[in-house]
Amino acid sequence: MDALSHALIAVILFSAPGLKPLIPFAILGAVIMDADILFSWISDRIPSLYLFMHGGITHSIAGAVVLSLLAYLTVISLSAAEVISGAGAVGLYGFAAILAGALLHIVIDVSAVPGIPVLAPFSDRKYSLGILPGPSLLLFVAAFVLIMEVALSMATFSSAIELYGIVVVVYITVRAGMFLAVGIQLPGRKIPSVNPLRWLVILEDATSYRTRTYTLFKGYSEETVFEKFKNTNASDVFAVSQFPEVRRFLFFSYVVTAERNGQVLVLADPLREKGLLYYPSKYKRIEVKI
Repeated sequence: MDALSHALIAVILFSAPGLKPLIPFAILGAVIMDADILFSWISDRIPSLYLFMHGGITHSIAGAVVLSLLAYLTVISLSAAEVISGAGAVGLYGFAAILAGALLHIVIDVSAVPGIPVLAPFSDRKYSLGILPGPSLLLFVAAFVLIMEVALSMATFSSAIELYGIVVVVYITVRAGMFLAVGIQLPGRKIPSVNPLRWLVILEDATSYRTRTYTLFKGYSEETVFEKFKNTNASDVFAVSQFPEVRRFLFFSYVVTAERNGQVLVLADPLREKGLLYYPSKYKRIEVKI
């Protein structure tokens, strides 16, 4: 989900219980998590640091704590230097609000695909409930409209944020309801699309991935089959699985196929290569020597 939507959701949740003095801190915590968009140059140049990318190490519990502490210390320092005012008055409640905003960011992103490494740096496994697509275009558009309405004096911020809160609740409720209905009805792994009535369904066995799109009220599309191995086997893939560039590729991928050409092993994510999924956009294919 985009940083603007994260910030507005933090405003809604802190406004409801009357915690308005802490709203700026909660917003800071909600948006600081996406500072990792600045880290991609690190993972691009140093494969072993592949967690330093958007949706990587900062999108973890440890990352939330560290970033919240750094953000709080920065705010307190700026307050002490009288660059900003009022921050010191809330004390440690300010840190608690920043951390709450950061953890809220994690909860929201866990509900979306492709998931985030909640336990990083101890594990790079991604966790996702698979309820929301990533990113959620509708929420971003609604957030952008809210800002424009307020900027053009077409609505007050309080009325606009109230309407946005209704949109968020309805959107997540519908998505969650669809997720439960599809979860009961469809076998295999299900990935939601921007269209709330459509999912990509993946069935996996020892030799292949079988994919189809399912659209509510229309049913399945024609099946596409991707063979897992060509001129190779699982042992070859395992042999290179600890290479930094391979671990980075695996972190980005939904499924993995392998083809051996002599001493070169080609690993690919056909779902992203074929345009069945568009995010993440990097590292769709990699070649390594065995």
